[in-house]
Amino acid sequence: MKKYMLIPIFLALFSGCGSKSDLSLKKAREALDKRDFSKVIVELDPLRKSNDPVVPEVNYLMGRAYLGLKNLSEAEKNFKKALASDTLYRDSIALAYKKRGIELGKVGERELAIECFESAIRTSKRIYMGDAYSLMGDLYEKFGEYGKSVYYYRRSLASLKDSTSRAMAWEKLIILLEKLGDKGEAYQATEQAMQERHYYLEPRYCQNAYLYAEDLFQRGQLDSADLIMTRVLQVELSQMLKDDIYFLAGEIRLRKGDVEGAKAAFREVLKLSVNASAALASKARERLALLGEETN
Repeated sequence: MKKYMLIPIFLALFSGCGSKSDLSLKKAREALDKRDFSKVIVELDPLRKSNDPVVPEVNYLMGRAYLGLKNLSEAEKNFKKALASDTLYRDSIALAYKKRGIELGKVGERELAIECFESAIRTSKRIYMGDAYSLMGDLYEKFGEYGKSVYYYRRSLASLKDSTSRAMAWEKLIILLEKLGDKGEAYQATEQAMQERHYYLEPRYCQNAYLYAEDLFQRGQLDSADLIMTRVLQVELSQMLKDDIYFLAGEIRLRKGDVEGAKAAFREVLKLSVNASAALASKARERLALLGEETN
């Protein structure tokens, strides 16, 4: 008889332990929602140290709390324990890293932000990272690490969907490539942006096309230089942007021996004389005169 009386007592004790654990988890969740990270740890630490099996949520919430406290090493330890028990937490952990990285990045905590983003990328490939990549590009740019900034802006463009965000990312990437002095990459990036109809980048497109074609011209790569000029002139450009491009196209074609093509380009400069500088129009007349064509 005594033996049977022990069963309800045992069940009551077991039930009491369960309800205490549930209460601690509930309080920890509430504390996390209020960003009271220290309280999360206070509530869950006894559960973690008890002899009872630790449910994965305890480690997940502890990881979130340490992440909030900027203790990334402890956060990683707890997240790993949670994943060892249940891989379903993978995306949630990656998202937590990403959100914390964005928070830290916005207040200028560059190194911690980047560490969070990189942890998010390592943890799961399934969460959207386009906005995080853009922020990483911005953080690296601020510290003069343009190469890394370019890398992350390219990654952002592989993920970003909305037109406004893509336009901003393209512009940032193009400016960085210009700073790096990579004329070919700057031109190609601007051309891709124009193909996506980000037409406000038109002046940069003309500038980068001109600089790249001029560089190829100086290095004797005349066919490539001519191809770029031809492609640019096929785009509906503002008249104010065309005079220099037509003049360079004329110079390239003249060097190639395409006299008629050169004449046509120099004539276009004169047609644009309202917008063209007096010096450029004068040079175009000189070239045409040398080619045996009189101008008014």
